[in-house]
Formats: sequence, C-alpha cells, structure tokens
Amino acid sequence: MEPEKKKKMMMDSSLLQTDSPTMVSGNNSYNYAHNSSAQRKMMDTVRPRTEELIAEKLDLERLFMGAGGNTFRVADLGCSIGPNTFHNVQHIVQQVRHKYHMMTTSTAASPSSTPEFQVFFNDQVNNDFNALFRSLPPERDYFAAGVPGSFHTRVFPKSSLHLAYSASSAHWLSRVPPEVVDRGSPAWNRGMIHYGFAPKPVEDAYRAQFRKDMGGFLRARSEELVSGGMLVLVFPGLPDGMLHSETQAGSVIYCVNLSILDLVRQGVLDEDQLDNFNFPMYFPQPREMRELVEENQCFSSIELEVVDPEESTWLQGGVGLREWLVVIRSTMAEPFARHFGGEEIVDKIFDGASQKIEERAQVIMSTKCKELPLLYVALQRK
Repeated sequence: MEPEKKKKMMMDSSLLQTDSPTMVSGNNSYNYAHNSSAQRKMMDTVRPRTEELIAEKLDLERLFMGAGGNTFRVADLGCSIGPNTFHNVQHIVQQVRHKYHMMTTSTAASPSSTPEFQVFFNDQVNNDFNALFRSLPPERDYFAAGVPGSFHTRVFPKSSLHLAYSASSAHWLSRVPPEVVDRGSPAWNRGMIHYGFAPKPVEDAYRAQFRKDMGGFLRARSEELVSGGMLVLVFPGLPDGMLHSETQAGSVIYCVNLSILDLVRQGVLDEDQLDNFNFPMYFPQPREMRELVEENQCFSSIELEVVDPEESTWLQGGVGLREWLVVIRSTMAEPFARHFGGEEIVDKIFDGASQKIEERAQVIMSTKCKELPLLYVALQRK
C-alpha cells in the first residue's frame, strides 16, 4: 500500500482520547449504572418528541428501501456503561419498526424486505465496554457492536448511519480549555473548577472550546449520516440569557469547589492542584446551537429548543441537590481521584460538598432556575 494512502486510512490515536471523563463502573455505590436515574428521567421526558420525530420526519423509503437495503443503522454516541443506553436504543428500534409496519400495511410491501437493525454503541476508548456488553439485554431485537473513539471526530464510515442519537453527553468538552489553567492568561481560573461562578473571560474560554468541539461533532455526523438521516441530541442547556450560576446544578458544583478550597486551607491539598483542575463541560443556549448548525450548512433544523423545566416530567418528584451531587460524583470520580490523589481524597471532597449543600440549601433553593433545563436538538441531514 502506498505510504500516503496508508496514512490517510489510519486513524490518529490522538483523536480517540479526550479529557472528558468516563463514567464510574464496577460495583461500588457510586458507579454510574446505579446512579443514572436522573439521566433516565431526562430521556423519558423527551420520549414523546422523539416518537413524533420518527413518525413524521423519518422517510424510510428514502433512507434505504429504495436502494434495496434492509439494514437500519443506529448509533448511540456517548453510550457509557448502561443501562440507559439500552433503554434509549430499544425505544428507537421499536419506533422505527412500528413506522415500517405502518408503511408496509398501507403499501403492501414484501415481507422479505423487513428491516434488520444494527446498533453501534460509541464512547471513549477507556469506557468499560466489557461492563456494557455484559449487561446487554439477552432478548434484544438488534445486532450490537462497540465503537471506541471520541465523537468529536469521525468514528463511522461516510454515509453509513440512518440515525445518530446522543443523550446527556454533548455538553462534555474534548478537553479543559487550556487558557483556564494558564497562569499568564486573562482566563486563568484561579481557585475555581468551573465557569459558573468565574469571571467572564473564563466563560468565554469555555464557550470557545464548546464551539470548536460541537463544530467538529456536527462535521463528523454530516459525513457519517446518509441524506435524510437524523441526528438527535438531548443534553443539559440553558435558556437564552440565563447564567449557569442561576441553576441548582451550578450551585452544587460550586459547593464541590468550596469543599476543595477548605482542603487546600487545611493543607490536605495543594493550591496548584486546585488551580490545575477544571470540569470539562459547557451548557449552551439555543442561540449558540442554532449558530453552529447554520455554520455547518449540512443539516435542516427540525427542532431546537429548551424543554421548560417547569413542565419536565424528569423533575417531578425532584432531582434534588444531593442527587445532583451523586450524579457529579458518578461522572467525575475517576478524574478527581487521578488528579487529587485517590479515593480517600474523593471521599473527603464530596463529604465536604454535602455539608456545604446542607449549609447553603436555602440560598441554592432560591436560585432563578431550580433545575437545569434540557436542550433538545433534532436535525436532518440534507
């Protein structure tokens, strides 16, 4: 094989690994599989929207019937270790199968063309795919495959997917913005771990990183999806004009920050450890997503809006302050332990954060937005 051609065919390993954390696996009390009920509620909230999207906008004949194919390919981007990913993809498969049945009932299509389903579970290379596949539903009605790699770049062949789905993942950045840990930068985030309560230059750095990452995400999906294929994203976002510090989730992250500051003052942690640690996630507003979709030019926007938290069923009964803390720990425990020095320190950080939440509960509960809204994005490949 010619060297240049071989080079093009090889995937750059630097694109596979990112600063985004992988979820906690194993059998401990903070593993993601046992602490992802909030994310499950999130998906259940938007289920009617996805059902309507598939029923009204997904043109099966255009996608693969006319070309003689009978395999419908779905990708779950940022699948983690379950069980939510199985819940999500099974729902999609059922809805597409139902749409196919309705279509063939009205057109008397041949039963031999009944579609099969291929589901790709994608996440970073250090995701625990063994744990994921050990928990695969035994009676699933689709063929499953794992695809390691960062979804901020290409992970599938061109025009190979019919529907790509990402739940509670698109707000994770590929890396911490380098400016926020640079002492010489105006955006140096000294003494802070996120942008929510930080100066404006810090938020600007996070926003710029998100624009770069989401731009790459959309470019990759525009190549991987067939014409007429769909991209559905559901992740935490903010209404236009709202600050992250005005949400309970932002306040809970701040309590984690205060706990780390206490450990620095006590000499348990070093100040440099704090200054060099930041959460790699950003919560965009609809306006920002619209701009990125328009810049990409490869998608038609079907739906792009914030799900009103006052109407969200996932918040009924309360995604409480302590539940937010458990969610944060189940998603960030590994980078916390790696950076600050082990599980014992992680316990101290989150025990302290729990105390801070208790002390500040009244203030937190008075925030402008008691719950973090959802951003629902449904796009169709032109």
